[in-house]
Amino acid sequence: MVVIVLLVAGAGRLAWVECTRGSGLREQAQRQHTATLVVPAQRGDILDTRGRILAGTLRRPSLFVDPSLVEDARFAAHSVAPVLGLNPTELEQIIRTRRDRGFVWVKRRLSDRELEDFLAVRRDRRLRAFVIRQEPQRVYPSGRLAAHVLGFVGAEQHGLAGIEQSLDGVLAGKDGWRVSTVDVRRRRVHSRPADYTPPRDGAGVVLTIDVHIQQRTEYHLRNAVKEFRAHWGTALVMDPQSGEVLAMAVVPAFDPADPIPPHPDAQQREAATQRMRNRAVSDSYEPGSIFKPFIVSCALDEGIIHLDEPYVINGPTRRFGSRTIHDTHAYSTLALHEVISKSSNIGMGLVGARCGNERLHRFVRRFGFGDPTGIRLPGEHPGLVQDFSRWSGYSTQSIPIGQEIAATPIQIITAFSVFCNDGILYRPRIVRGVIGPGGETLADYSRPVAVRRVLDSRTVREFRRRALVEVVRSGTGKPAAIADYQVFGKTGTAQVARPDGRGYLSGAYVGSFMCGAPSDHPRAAVLVSLYRPSAGAYYGSRVAAPTAAAILADTLVYMQVPPELTRDQGPTGAATVSVVVARRDQGADCQHAVTDSQQLITDN
Repeated sequence: MVVIVLLVAGAGRLAWVECTRGSGLREQAQRQHTATLVVPAQRGDILDTRGRILAGTLRRPSLFVDPSLVEDARFAAHSVAPVLGLNPTELEQIIRTRRDRGFVWVKRRLSDRELEDFLAVRRDRRLRAFVIRQEPQRVYPSGRLAAHVLGFVGAEQHGLAGIEQSLDGVLAGKDGWRVSTVDVRRRRVHSRPADYTPPRDGAGVVLTIDVHIQQRTEYHLRNAVKEFRAHWGTALVMDPQSGEVLAMAVVPAFDPADPIPPHPDAQQREAATQRMRNRAVSDSYEPGSIFKPFIVSCALDEGIIHLDEPYVINGPTRRFGSRTIHDTHAYSTLALHEVISKSSNIGMGLVGARCGNERLHRFVRRFGFGDPTGIRLPGEHPGLVQDFSRWSGYSTQSIPIGQEIAATPIQIITAFSVFCNDGILYRPRIVRGVIGPGGETLADYSRPVAVRRVLDSRTVREFRRRALVEVVRSGTGKPAAIADYQVFGKTGTAQVARPDGRGYLSGAYVGSFMCGAPSDHPRAAVLVSLYRPSAGAYYGSRVAAPTAAAILADTLVYMQVPPELTRDQGPTGAATVSVVVARRDQGADCQHAVTDSQQLITDN
């Protein structure tokens, strides 16, 4: 009888438990006996235009803990933390306060030594709650090279800057998952094929950047920023026949694998943030005299002015209404092509008066200033072109000399390329294509994208050969002359506007030079800008032209562009470049040893 009563009582108890707690207990048992493991997708590689890896992914061990399975929090923390360089007290506190969680990261991406030391102490069964998981880690084989183009990823492997951010949806792929039956130590006992969803790996992105050209560009730019103690500098190399960006450099740079120092204070974080700015696309400034060719070429194209037309300068100062325009030299009379080659502000003021504000505004917009270029990089600034209603009598002389307007380096080099390709404005491109995990082509962006025709081809050829070539032969750009090629371009020295827009900072300048070569059929265009150099020199002819010439010379030789000039025809004072090239695999892999011996003319 007693047995029957006990059985009935037990059955009643079971019925009560089933009704009141059955669902919760089944869920708890399910959690204890099964584990859902995320299978991370492999992030796609970023490659240069020749297929060399600029960003890739490796697998590294990371350690997590299931606090609900830790028997002795103090013992566990004081056993594991020392071998990983962690604070035992902090780890113990984390374990105790997160008992309701089944997953807490202890340390991610262990070094080989840390992994070895942890495995040695994990032999104790009381540490069974600590588990190693292989995690992807983004690596950049070339270090800081092209850091501002590539950007970087966060702890969860999602892009936070550069191409990593703008094409994150393409690169990231999609994680998979696996549901397994596990034992008390969370070891996998059984899993079914139906409970497994494979990851979909990310696609690879091929850039227009060429590693060798990028290396040489960064090398020369670093030297210039250091020599002239500039706040920062930027340099761009473009194929003007297609709009492809071959190099984009910003100095100072940062390490994309470790962009922010550990435990930074506010000042360090701000400095790191500034280093990560891709100033080639995100920073705009008044271009100064490098803007003059854009105005003059449009006026030539419309027959408003002529290259041989004389302009009475009577410098070095001249009044235009209520303002005074200054030249660096006291010119008397200059032909229009000399106004460009000698960079006469007074001459440009006369050109502005001839054109009038309505035409000037149209010329500026024709080259694309005031609009983003559409390059596939985050944070692009559209520059600044004020609404025409805000233009004044000052604008008539300010716009032709590159004032009252702001442009980014990518806008300037894109517009300058119009002088290199018979008058067509191409959209700048830095992404050449997208390839799938199996090597299949998913997207092809290798074809040039023409925005519009800006100038007639005859106007471009005449202006390039007579005005822009003269800048380097006998004008302000003489320090940019190089052997074997006839360089053409324009210097610029602009004042830095005050943050409030009222006037200019005293003694603050941006020295720039844009150039291209060969003059008969340009194959490369280069822009170099140094922001606020402080080593006693700030003119673009001094601080930017020699650097642009060195970058251009390296690029043309690397591209195996035939010499345009014989040694006897080479310009006086030109830089001589000796290059040894070793090729294999039909040019797919190139190693260049470049020795520059430069005797450059200094424009005083």
